[in-house]
Amino acid sequence: MTTTKIRIDLSQGIVEAEGTENFVRAIYDDFRSKLEVTESAENTDGDAKGKKKTVKKKASANKTKKPASKRAVPSIVKELDLSGGGKKKRLRDFYNQYKAGSNFEKNLIFVYYLTHELGMSGITTDHVFTCYRDIPGIKAPNALRQSLLDTSNRRGWLDTSSTEDIKVTMPGINYLEHDMPKAASDS
Repeated sequence: MTTTKIRIDLSQGIVEAEGTENFVRAIYDDFRSKLEVTESAENTDGDAKGKKKTVKKKASANKTKKPASKRAVPSIVKELDLSGGGKKKRLRDFYNQYKAGSNFEKNLIFVYYLTHELGMSGITTDHVFTCYRDIPGIKAPNALRQSLLDTSNRRGWLDTSSTEDIKVTMPGINYLEHDMPKAASDS
C-alpha cells in the first residue's frame, strides 16, 4: 500500500496528513473548502479586495474537479442476492449473529459477508448500500463512501485503496471472528 503525504503551512497554521491517497485527498478537500469559506467571509467584510477574485476562481475550479461519483447517492445492486440461495446463510441471519454498535462494525460485517460468505470480489459502495437496505431497522450512513473510508483509516478493518474493490483486512477478519460482540443465542 502506498503512502501519500501532504503538508500545508499557511504561516504556521500547519495541516499535515499521511495515509492512503484517498484519505489525504479527503483531508485536503475538507481543508480547502473550510479555507474558502473563511476567505469568503473575510471578503464580505471588505477586508481584502484582492482575495475575492481568488475565491471565485477556486470555487469554480473546485466544481469542475469533483467527480460526480463522490456526490452521487449510492444505488441498489439489483442482481445481488442476499438471501443465501438456500446453500449459504442469508445476510440478515449473518448480521444478526453480531451486536454491531457502530457503522464501522456494520461496514465490516457487510464487506466480510460479501467476500467470505458469497465469495465476491469487486465490492463497491453500491454493494454495501444494498446490504444496509436489506437489514430492517438500520439506516445507511448519510455519507456512506466516507464511512467506508473512515472504517479503513480509523480502524484498519477494510482496504479502500480502490473503492471499486473494497476488501476486508486481516485486522478486520480477526476483529469480526474473535473480538466483535456476539448476539445472544435464542436456545
